[in-house]
Amino acid sequence: MKTKSFKSLLEKRLSKSEIAEIEAAAQIEFEALKTLQEDVAKAIIQYMSKNDVGFNELVRRLGKSPTQVSKIIKGEANLTLATVAQIYALMGCKAHLVAA
Repeated sequence: MKTKSFKSLLEKRLSKSEIAEIEAAAQIEFEALKTLQEDVAKAIIQYMSKNDVGFNELVRRLGKSPTQVSKIIKGEANLTLATVAQIYALMGCKAHLVAA
């Protein structure tokens, strides 16, 4: 059996416009995720600065691993809604999603 690339299978089963539509939707989703990650990271960095909270104290307060907290601060964490809610509750504020 000959191995085929995923792209060649897509091209065989979908039209070019369908592939372009899927790629555009994936790009929008990626950009939305990056924006959310960056927004959470900025909020937590501001919280740390304003409240004189160090990294180790933040790890303790969130009950997360140092690696996970580091990813959150860098805007690289794949956050669940529960984690976002936990972070904002720690900061004493409510999280809101606003479509732009």
